[in-house]
Amino acid sequence: MILQHRFFSTLFGFAAMLAAPNGFAQTSSSTAGIEIALTNDKVEIDTSFSGAQLTLFGAVNGMENPAEKIDIISVVRGPETNFEIRQLTRNNLIWTPGDAHKIENAPALYLTNATKPITDIAPLPDQAKYRLGANHLGVRAPGSSEENANTAHDLDYEKAFLKENETKGLYRDAVDGVAFKKGSLFAIQVNLPANTPVGDYDVFVYLYQDGALLSRDTATLLVNKVGIERRIYELAHERPVSYGITCVALSLFAGWIAALAFRK
Repeated sequence: MILQHRFFSTLFGFAAMLAAPNGFAQTSSSTAGIEIALTNDKVEIDTSFSGAQLTLFGAVNGMENPAEKIDIISVVRGPETNFEIRQLTRNNLIWTPGDAHKIENAPALYLTNATKPITDIAPLPDQAKYRLGANHLGVRAPGSSEENANTAHDLDYEKAFLKENETKGLYRDAVDGVAFKKGSLFAIQVNLPANTPVGDYDVFVYLYQDGALLSRDTATLLVNKVGIERRIYELAHERPVSYGITCVALSLFAGWIAALAFRK
């Protein structure tokens, strides 16, 4: 695993905030706000990648002793992906997959962290509007909509989709991952799983007080492959026919070598 570190530049930025009047750079002393930055905004994956831990630093401005007054929600989401769900049906003693049903524009990875359960922080309209929590991602089975999404059939597909991604560690809602540091500084540990998909990610942080959204800020994260993994990935996605032919040729060659080795 290779991480492009921007740790010192991040600390320098927050040091500038602390040097400003009242400890922070702010536009209005009467309005609470939030600012964030990632220590690493680029993660590169190689053969040894087994996951990564990122630290998201933040600062709450315009408020004294925020740890006693506010709640914070962080969201790492992306990239938008299309999925297929197949329901297994039993035919005598054999289980066979049914027709493919598509889930479109759902995040391949969705990780949240909060000072307490999201349902205790944000009101339901905000949970739906900002897609806070896996149950509010707006995942819809094929042909369903906001008006007809409550049928048992639709809910089965949606629950199966969410459960599958939770089992893989790709969807996770965590609590107590926000640690307040000196003054109004805080840090959030973001643990990327070993199966983190390649792509562009959005990072959101929301500042709440007594159920009201005070402020929010965003950052971006890039996850990419390096070395031979990158070449294979690019070949598979940019030239799928060539990739398929290469795989078949390599399989035939490996089989021929094995036959020679075991020939009497």
